[in-house]
Amino acid sequence: MKRYGMTMQKFLFSALGALLLCAGCKDNINTMLEDYNSHFEPATNNELIINPGDTGFRQENMLDPTYFASAEGSINVAAPYKCSSYEWNFYKIIKLINGSESAIRSSLEDITAGLNFYPESGKNKREFRVYVPLSSVAAGEKLGPGTYILHLKVIGDDGKEYKDWCSVVIYEQVYGQTEFFKED
Repeated sequence: MKRYGMTMQKFLFSALGALLLCAGCKDNINTMLEDYNSHFEPATNNELIINPGDTGFRQENMLDPTYFASAEGSINVAAPYKCSSYEWNFYKIIKLINGSESAIRSSLEDITAGLNFYPESGKNKREFRVYVPLSSVAAGEKLGPGTYILHLKVIGDDGKEYKDWCSVVIYEQVYGQTEFFKED
């Protein structure tokens, strides 16, 4: 009799737990997703986006300071909406050493012509989307890991010119390299 009572207690506890779980999950997956998404504003709500020429617009906020991309992936950056023209320039940093190590200077080399742009993007489009593995710096030299400079110049609907720049860090994708974790 005692064994029957314990079995019945476990069954009632399990049934009560299942009942509470079902009551807590009264919504289906679509209502849960709608509830989650209702907490966010759509990225294309143009009433909330500040564009060139609007009050409060700052040209130094058009781009983030640094973007990261895999050497096996893409660089994806977009300029503000409502501009009459766009111009992107992608630069390689060239180190110039004059005599001693303490006098290191650098200059920029425009390598935009060697980039492999995705359709619907480009040097004079709103979106700057480049496939890194098929892009090149010069003849025979592929775009590879390193730090580059991306410059954006737009003409706002107000007719004024706005400029911003950022660093683009292309990193080498590492798969399954255990040498980093070896102990000496």
